[in-house]
Amino acid sequence: MAITILTLPNGHLSLEFDVIDLPNVIAAVRKHYGVPLIQQYPVLAVFAFGGCSFTFQNEWDDPCLISSSSDGDEILNKLCAELNG
Repeated sequence: MAITILTLPNGHLSLEFDVIDLPNVIAAVRKHYGVPLIQQYPVLAVFAFGGCSFTFQNEWDDPCLISSSSDGDEILNKLCAELNG
């Protein structure tokens, strides 16, 4: 599956990818923004990088990074373009 962007009802974005793509997503984040700060919770994690926070979920082996800001949306678009390029 290709890495895709999904527009959420609140207008922000979700970077959708397969479990097998997770190492590549993390590598792209580290390449451009350094090691993300991660706060782990029972059903999700919050990743902080690039001055933004992203919700990371991996329900049913269907991981995604969810933005809650316009700056975060821009970061996810850039990551998606790079990972699919």
